Amino acid sequence: MTTRWYLGRNVYDPLPNRLHSRVQPRALVADGAWQAYENWSDYFPTEGRVFSPNHPQGFSEAYFAFDVTEVSDLKQRDRFRLQTLRRAEEVLDYADMDPEDVRRIFVEEGLSGRKPDRETVVVVLPDDLCVRVSLVRDASGKKSIAELIDLAELPLYAFNRSLFAGDRIDGCWYVVPDVTVGPQQGTIDWSLDKDFLASLFRQLRRIASPEPGELSYPVSRSQIQTFLNTLDRHGLLPAAGHVWHSDGQRIRRLAADMRFELDEIDELVDVLSSLAPVEEKLSQALDARRETLEAELSASLETEIKASLEARYEALSVQNEELDAALAKRTAETIALDEALAELTDRRDRIHREVRSLTANLAHLVEAEARGTEGNEGRLIQDIEKVLRGEKSAKSIVGHQPPLSMSPPFDHNIAPTPWEKLNQELVAAASRHGFLSRDIETLDILARSREVVLLSSDIADDVLQCYSSVVAQGGFAVQSLDPSIIGYDDLWRSPAMGTPSQLSRAWTSCVEDPSVARLVLLEGIERTPLDLWIRPLLATLRGEGRPKNLLVFLSMRTATIDRDRSVADLADLVVPFKAQQPDPLSPHFVMSLLGNEDPPRWVDFEAKPKPDQAEVATLMSVNFGPSGKKRMTIALRASLAAMGTGIPDAEKAVRILCENLDASPTDPAERIAGLQLGKEYLRTLSN
Repeated sequence: MTTRWYLGRNVYDPLPNRLHSRVQPRALVADGAWQAYENWSDYFPTEGRVFSPNHPQGFSEAYFAFDVTEVSDLKQRDRFRLQTLRRAEEVLDYADMDPEDVRRIFVEEGLSGRKPDRETVVVVLPDDLCVRVSLVRDASGKKSIAELIDLAELPLYAFNRSLFAGDRIDGCWYVVPDVTVGPQQGTIDWSLDKDFLASLFRQLRRIASPEPGELSYPVSRSQIQTFLNTLDRHGLLPAAGHVWHSDGQRIRRLAADMRFELDEIDELVDVLSSLAPVEEKLSQALDARRETLEAELSASLETEIKASLEARYEALSVQNEELDAALAKRTAETIALDEALAELTDRRDRIHREVRSLTANLAHLVEAEARGTEGNEGRLIQDIEKVLRGEKSAKSIVGHQPPLSMSPPFDHNIAPTPWEKLNQELVAAASRHGFLSRDIETLDILARSREVVLLSSDIADDVLQCYSSVVAQGGFAVQSLDPSIIGYDDLWRSPAMGTPSQLSRAWTSCVEDPSVARLVLLEGIERTPLDLWIRPLLATLRGEGRPKNLLVFLSMRTATIDRDRSVADLADLVVPFKAQQPDPLSPHFVMSLLGNEDPPRWVDFEAKPKPDQAEVATLMSVNFGPSGKKRMTIALRASLAAMGTGIPDAEKAVRILCENLDASPTDPAERIAGLQLGKEYLRTLSN
């Protein structure tokens, strides 16, 4: 009895704990071809599907052929069951192409657009023949190529073309079992070109014989492999060349596509049997051809290229001369514009600094008017007009206030001292004013590291004159405190007049012009209830909101008037400092006596070099000694303040500073006199 075959696929995959599945038919066999059908309930009532009780896994997406048996004892559900199952092989029609071209597509080149899984297809060839080929992914993973197993003797089968009279299923032809592929009709060699040549050479070795009078030249396997590698390296195999043009026999195709002038197979035998190496013969042929082409090209192109280059060179020479002239003109214009720009930039910066200075004076004028004091506003307005016209610089002083009761005027026309020379200038200033250089260096580091320095009143003015002559053109302001200062707010606004205090004006000036240092001395703190305002003030001065160019100092002449308002731990809150009395006949005094004072100096606080991340990381790992470890905050701030100022050994200087703040060093050479005297001075006042 003839089997009735159907084509379909699973509705769902079987699971390890559920081996059954249901199959949805798509076509049935009619006259040796598949015929698509839709209403399958006519064949398999009532579900229109076939039950598979022990279905193999892995057939959910792939089509397969099957036949059906009916279970008579079941009248309703699942009485039609799958009996025999065969995987459906796709049929690829290449009957209109030469078999050798078809072999090249499947074996040498590969097919794109195929599914990545391994699959077996039936390839239709001319003369109603076909072959079965297993397709796998190539090394690149982008194409499917024939599996290189037993391709030298690939079976040929008869092919029944009645399949093409039926319907395509999802755009593909599928084999009808026992109909489409017939009995074997022989074999065909679909091996790779390399393998085919190797086999050919082995056969030729066996039949090759030397001519009379010539010695035999046996060819070894290694020589054959070397010959094949040479062909592959030079791109002479057909797989590396152009598309094959069918001309019949495969051997003659190989000879033509390898670009050898071989008319007969015997010539290939001569190449292998001759004593001359194949690579040398190919190299000689290529060299001869290359020399011929070079001679022909040299003869035909030399004259033409020379004439073209001469014409082009002549045109470019004229163009280059014009460009040189234009470039010289533009260069002169650029130099003139750069000079004008530099002059205008310098003038803009100078006017900007002068307007800042005059604006500060204008603020003092408004303040003086609010206090009811006399101010020279007419002179100030004239100065501003002259500065804007470029006729003069700002050096006017507003009002007639007592000395040191206001921030002094500042001349931006004076070039600032470079930061790397700051320590050198401090040492020179200490020598001129009669102080120890280490004392002035220490005062500078403490003041710029947000520490509040308590000066003894007898040397406060002299020390600040020395220090300000280097950092602030010799200017500093004094704010005298009296018993009316009873709280933190009174430090910023005068209790009697309600006007901003010197400290408040200095803070505002530092914010408006962050390049200029403003020094303020709060003098006579012993006259006030110290415990009511000292801690809030220190918290403000050590906070991040304080301008870095605001330097605040305190001075104290005697003990606090009100003992109940004294601060017992004042030595821990501020840094007491008392330098030795300067020499009355110091160089500074003599020069001022002769009317030949030092030129004003200052440093630009905005130009202070900032450490990079590497320097910060190094700084965090520095060992400042036991005292520095206890005072790490002061040590780090002092290190940043000392960095880039020209101090010979900044780390050692900070370590010595921390040891002097903690206790007196055992080594007399490392003692800072100003800090030791300051501790004794504050201890005397406390006692």
